[in-house]
Amino acid sequence: MPDIAQLSLDYDPDIVTIICCNDGFQHALDLNTIKTLLRVCSRVRPLLSSKVSRFHGWCQNAGLYNPDGQLRIGLTPSDQIAISLHCDDQDTANRSWLAAQADRGNAAASYFLARILQVDLDKQQSADESDRVTTHNQTFRHLQRAANANHTIAQFHLARCYHDGTGVDRNHTKAVELYRTLADRGIPQTQISLGRCYENGEGVDQDYDAAIEWYSKAADQGNWLCRHLMAVCVFLEFGYIKDKKEAAGIFEQLANEGHSDSQLWIGVCYCYGQGVSKDKEKAFEWLSKSADQDNSYGQWMVGMCYCWGYGVDKDHSKEVEWYRKSAEQGNRYGQNALGYCYHGGRGVPEDIDTAVFWYRKSADQGYEGAIDKLKELGKWP
Repeated sequence: MPDIAQLSLDYDPDIVTIICCNDGFQHALDLNTIKTLLRVCSRVRPLLSSKVSRFHGWCQNAGLYNPDGQLRIGLTPSDQIAISLHCDDQDTANRSWLAAQADRGNAAASYFLARILQVDLDKQQSADESDRVTTHNQTFRHLQRAANANHTIAQFHLARCYHDGTGVDRNHTKAVELYRTLADRGIPQTQISLGRCYENGEGVDQDYDAAIEWYSKAADQGNWLCRHLMAVCVFLEFGYIKDKKEAAGIFEQLANEGHSDSQLWIGVCYCYGQGVSKDKEKAFEWLSKSADQDNSYGQWMVGMCYCWGYGVDKDHSKEVEWYRKSAEQGNRYGQNALGYCYHGGRGVPEDIDTAVFWYRKSADQGYEGAIDKLKELGKWP
């Protein structure tokens, strides 16, 4: 191998920059080599800095930033470089230059276009079904093009399309195939997804031990969600590990780190004395922390606590308040509970029409309790 420090940058300095910052390439190099490459790139940093700045200006004009100043679409440094090198005009939201780069085989541009389409669709709550299908199909094609060029994140999103049937016929077997390829490379998000496929028997035979194994691989890399999912499996006695005390310990540790799902689960543990001593006050404390982070299940359970006076004084007005927060987020349990309050006039004036409204929202998500209530009222189907 030639002395990298002596390489001339007269030909195409941008290529060297891309190599230096490419996430995948870094894994194949030792630290000293990477440092050498970065020193070589010092001459092109001013050029790169101006181009990346121009790209971010274009993103701003295209409405791709959140109110907090964060880009709505997560891009790796190498993706930003590969795209920004071809962004010449920041004063327009026109995407033709990006589409042209995708047509020329720029995988990062194809991936970015796919994600922009997803952002557009999220904004258009009122889009009709045919428009949504067209956008999903376009998104799938862009992701497929990027994935075929070995763009890792695009491959992950493509697997999700196959899993969910978005822009393509649902194919759990194909999704598992893609997830496994990425999971074997040690990518934690895909290890989680593959674990879920084993947990739910999607594209593979249901195998809780295999699910825990994949969750454990991601957990070993410090992924909190995987540690949480692994604890859920243990708590529910899926697989070979059946230690609720161990599960509760994981929930509490993650809850103390501020994760709302784990705060919910440790609250449930304290509610029922599973893996910890039963403690109504601690249960309410943890459920409230989860609810305060807009966890819809936490909000529903806080409403239940106010209903029964569990760890807190009974207060039907607050019960309804928390059910409503949960229901408005689309939680079927919160919707059913809110319907029940209107049905019986608990915490709110009795209103059968409003009760039916919330029961139906819950029933439309398959909740049997709400369906039974609608049948009693002669409102189902």
